[in-house]
Amino acid sequence: MTPPTGTRSTPPPMQAVDLTGNDRIPILMETVAALSRARTPQQVLGEFSAGIEKLEGRDGYVSLSTRGLEPGSYRITRLIRDDDMATGMTATDTWSKGPELPIHRGGFFGSIVEQGRPQVIRDLKLTDDPIVGDQLAAFGSLMAVPLFDDGKPLNWAVVLRRDPAGFNADDLEDLILRGNLIGTAIRNVLANQQLRDAKEQIDREVHQIARIQRALLPAKMPAIPGLALGASYETFDTAGGDLYDFVPLRRLTPDGPADPRGPWMIHIADAAGHGPAAATVVAMLNAILSASPAELDEPGDLLRFANRHLYAKRLDGTFVTAILARYDPVSRWLTYARAGHPPALLMTPDPDGARLERLEEAGGLPLGIEADVHYDEQTVEMKPGQTLVLYTDGVTEAMSPTGAQFEVGGIERSLNECSGEPDCVIGHVGQALRAHEAGRRPADDQTVLVLKVL
Repeated sequence: MTPPTGTRSTPPPMQAVDLTGNDRIPILMETVAALSRARTPQQVLGEFSAGIEKLEGRDGYVSLSTRGLEPGSYRITRLIRDDDMATGMTATDTWSKGPELPIHRGGFFGSIVEQGRPQVIRDLKLTDDPIVGDQLAAFGSLMAVPLFDDGKPLNWAVVLRRDPAGFNADDLEDLILRGNLIGTAIRNVLANQQLRDAKEQIDREVHQIARIQRALLPAKMPAIPGLALGASYETFDTAGGDLYDFVPLRRLTPDGPADPRGPWMIHIADAAGHGPAAATVVAMLNAILSASPAELDEPGDLLRFANRHLYAKRLDGTFVTAILARYDPVSRWLTYARAGHPPALLMTPDPDGARLERLEEAGGLPLGIEADVHYDEQTVEMKPGQTLVLYTDGVTEAMSPTGAQFEVGGIERSLNECSGEPDCVIGHVGQALRAHEAGRRPADDQTVLVLKVL
């Protein structure tokens, strides 16, 4: 009957189909969940085998592998019967442990593998087989399905029943589809396994680089007469691209302790980037400085020497910023030179709050950019109570959640009410830096070096 003009019929309400009587859906859900948790190929095949048993029922199951073998050869990786559930075989990792299993040729399963196509066999009579003997004599039918990996049938699933007419073509179609979805699962598992193995190898190498790089840093602060020292070193990654050191320029004997009245060379450096590559570059810089001639004891000359040798390595796109400073404990003169590095801060105590001066003179190009660079020097006379603060750009370029940089001003503001003692400087800067980042992971290595004149 046609509805009257101007009216619309009401569509029937939506109805959810009652699936509570379907026992297969929970089994399928359980199986796919188990497959998603599998971490090895043999776990995938094991979960697949268990799912087949629950869904289709089986009296026996055999899995074969032809991976890495000559045509016609195979390994039996699993053989299960309902009477004793297993013949001593368990799922074996043929991807890594295949050589532990015997290789077979011939026999009933050899003919299955050689034909290379899915099969349903009824009225099965499998006795006195040269490979499995009478182990499968009680079974009356089977389905054999190749499981493909990258287009090649490298595994086989064989499902057995005692009933001579236990399987039909529909059963085979279902097994072909579901079984070969396993090939994709296995490839994904193998790829993930290879990625995990590669990551573990890389992590081991990075940790080794980190141990070497940290060995370049002072194990403890040296005793420099008239100075209190402190340092904070935080890496973006396990290995870092920041470096600092204190090197005595005069010793009491060639291999003996430092002359307490002799000068010291103090340096801080930062390789572009972070992580293992940056750590390798600062290790090279450390080696270059350690190999410098003894007569090069002025900061500008040392930077020129280091730049020339680092440039010769031709590390395209890589450079290092640095400050080298020569400090004389007797005169308290500090002579410094900069290679593209952020300026040091000279902190002078004051009743109204610390006064901070940026030592921006004596600047030059970062190391490794041009072949021959001259670096000017600047000398300041340090006074008792003053503090020198050196840092890397990982501190000043630290980002807030809104994208604002910490900048040199962030360091200066954090030190307004600081005594200038190394622990105070490091604590105040670190606290302000963490508040600025608000839980964000630093994007670069962060180093702060503090020298206070006593």
